[in-house]
Parts: sequence; C-alpha cells; structure tokens
Amino acid sequence: MTAAAGSREGIGDNAARFGAPRTRVALVIANLANRSGGAERIFVELANMLVARGYEVTCIHFEAEEGKPFYPLDRRVELINVFPRFRSERRWPWNMLNSKRLPDRIRQPSEWHLKKDPVIRLLRDYFRHTRPDVAISFLPPANTLTLLASIGTGVKVIPTNHNVPARDYLDPTRWSTNPHDRVLRLKALRHAAAIHVLFPDFGKWFPDALQSKIVVVPNYVSHDVLRHRPGERENLIIGVGRLAPVKNFMALIEAWALLAAKHPDWRVVVYGDGPQREKLAARIEELGLGGSFLLGGSRSDMGEVYAHAAIFCHPAEFEGFGLAPAEALALKMPVVAFADCPGVNQFVADGVNGIMADRAGGAEALAAALDRLIVDGALRQRLGDNGPASVATFTEEHFADAWVELIERCLDRR
Repeated sequence: MTAAAGSREGIGDNAARFGAPRTRVALVIANLANRSGGAERIFVELANMLVARGYEVTCIHFEAEEGKPFYPLDRRVELINVFPRFRSERRWPWNMLNSKRLPDRIRQPSEWHLKKDPVIRLLRDYFRHTRPDVAISFLPPANTLTLLASIGTGVKVIPTNHNVPARDYLDPTRWSTNPHDRVLRLKALRHAAAIHVLFPDFGKWFPDALQSKIVVVPNYVSHDVLRHRPGERENLIIGVGRLAPVKNFMALIEAWALLAAKHPDWRVVVYGDGPQREKLAARIEELGLGGSFLLGGSRSDMGEVYAHAAIFCHPAEFEGFGLAPAEALALKMPVVAFADCPGVNQFVADGVNGIMADRAGGAEALAAALDRLIVDGALRQRLGDNGPASVATFTEEHFADAWVELIERCLDRR
C-alpha cells in the first residue's frame, strides 16, 4: 500500500503471502507530486506493472512540494519523499560560493556537491538499509544522483532516458545551468548496470564505452486509451502536452490565427498545464482567438477526446517518445507535426498517417498542413485509418515484458 515516508507497512505481509522474499525494485524520480507529464506517467505505470507481476516496489522522489502522484498508483506500491529529511540537513554559507573571487572550476563543482550531496547521502542510506535489488531512475536529475548514491552499495541501477540524449546531456538550458551537472550526467553512466533508451537511434549517440549497456525499450499506448473506440468526429483539432516552450504550442496558436477566419466551424483545444500557460493565454487573447482556441487544462483520461477529435497537432521541437501522438494514431486520428521532430518522426510518416511540415516554414507551414486536412475529409480518413498499424508494436505487454527481462538480466537470472 501507499505509505508515509519511511514506512514499510504491508510489505512484509505481501512477501510472506508469496512464500519467499521477492525481488525489490526502487523507482527514483526527482519530482512526482501533481506532475502530469509523460515521464511521470510511465514512472507510475511501470511501478504498477511491476508490483502486479510480483515485485516489491518502492517509488522514491525528493521535492519540496506536497501532494500525491497525478496518475493512480497501486496501493501495494510504497511511496517515499525523502525531501523532509533533506530539509533538516545543515545549511551552508552560500555567499562563500557566490563570491566572484572563486574561479568557476572550484565554485561550480562545490556548489553542485553542496546542493546535491545531502540527497545522495539519503539515497545511499536507503540503499544500504533496505537493499533493493535494482533501482530504476527516471530523467537526468534522478539518474545522476541515483548512480552516485549506488556506489559501494551493490544496488544495480538502470537509468532511463526519456528524451533526445543530445538535448538531455549537452543542452545548457535543460535540467541545470551548472556545467558540472552536465559533466556528471554522462560520467555517472559508467556505474550503470544498463542504460535505457526509447529508440535505437538514441542509443547510438552514447560513447562507444557505453554501447554494451544500451537497451531499447519504447513506450506504449495504454489499455486505458485503447478501450475507447473511434466515433463520430467533431471539427476539432487537439494538442496535448506540458505548456512549456519545448512543446511549441505558440506555433499552433500562430498557425490557427491564419486559419480561424477561413474555418469558423472548427476549433482548437490544447490539453495540459505548465509554466507557459499565462503567456499562451495572453497570445490567444491578443489575436482574438478566444472563441475558437481553448486551453483545456490537464486531463488524466484523453481516450474519449482522441475518439472524437479530427486532427492531432504536435508542434514540439523534440520528444523522447511522443506518447500523445502515438495514442492519437491508435484511435485513428491523423497527426500534424514538424518533420524534424525526433521521438515523433520515428512513427509518423508524411502522407501515410500524418502530415509533416517543414519547420523552416514556421507557423505558415504548420497552417498549410492543418488546412490540407481540414478541407479534405477523405485524406483525414485515409491517414487516420493507417494510424493503428503504425503504433501496433507499442503495447503495454511488450513494455512490461521487456522491463522484466531487463531486470532479471541485470540480476544474472537470465
């Protein structure tokens, strides 16, 4: 069952019921409370899948925000937020580190370790006292800390990568502006038992010395989506994702400004929430689109929307695995995206199951792609009908089987 921080209530009873100690798996992520992103969803659903297959699962996060996971977590999964203990750690004289007299080569590593070492110590203490067999970390902030915490504990760590590796490991605007953080992101991977990626092309990015550790496990279209059946389509274009610059919903707003007057019987709804919400809302208002372009907020069950919307637009700059576009395709909705978007162009093909716009053309190119589908119902039908086959291999069963295989292999049981 889900328990308070540090509690193991119910775990021993479950183990006894199975008649033997079960394999212990710790899933680690930095932020989980109230987060509705794709990685957080996969984190929770992997925990649910593993506990259903007989593993003893603990989900660990470390954040100041109070709250429960946005997605439903199986009651048999233990949930721990180590941040309350982190807060009690000794306070450090930050003014010493901020002194301009300290060279960057000293200040940057020192600042990183003063901020992160308390969490590393707490994770290491957890590993030493509870001795999980495997730890699976999600996203770079947790990957680095989990790998460093595992040193000397015997815990096998599998860091997971949910985005384009070059972006997550080299982009100075992602995760931390401290250059030392980017150094450690890659350096810490040498301690991994295996390194998860979403597509084979993503695995090729890593250094030769790590290639033997690369394992490809793509994400999946959930049963909760597949239980819906496509119905009568509304004149509705939808987008789904976090309202953040990388999702590029501003381009969809600008594109719709070029089309709204031409297609007054159509509307656009973007589902999701995030730091760009106010900016996007202001632009919608500024362009006079309030009657036809809506921000629909977060929604845990998108299947009903996918089943009745006509076009899915995903203007993101890049993706690890475009969960929402894959779900839309599974329910026979054609996708409009930019052709250079990794994590989407692996399964969306221009003229097959969607329309891929040239990013160099900006909002105008996106508008042209949308316009083609709006005016041509037969094209929408043909591309939509091709959708399910293009994502047919992305199943929950394959995903769960692949993770069980990987865990057992790391424990030398297969």
